[in-house]
Amino acid sequence: MGFPTANMHLDDGCPLAFGVYAVRVILPDGDRYDGVANFGIRPMYRIVKPLLEAHLFDFDGDLYGQLLTVEIVAWLRGEESFSGLDALIKQIQNDAALAREILARKVMENAVVDLTR
Repeated sequence: MGFPTANMHLDDGCPLAFGVYAVRVILPDGDRYDGVANFGIRPMYRIVKPLLEAHLFDFDGDLYGQLLTVEIVAWLRGEESFSGLDALIKQIQNDAALAREILARKVMENAVVDLTR
């Protein structure tokens, strides 16, 4: 679908609600990537065990077997089913755009600017 993901099973007691999130992912080497993630059962495919699927923006590499830290930054929407693959891809594109906007805003909110220099 054009959105490669790092797929992770979470502990059964995880209180995370099914849905889509803006996230920051920290790799074992300390590199950080913004992204968008879905947590749930993927209603179109109805998987049995909930899965966290994180798409890292501007990342090109292999994450298999690596331990990732995922920081949930913002809730975007609940998990839902779509009429078909085209509708799902369009929604993922919209979710990714919204996540990028929110994450960029969060960086600006956390920036400290010294105007006295």
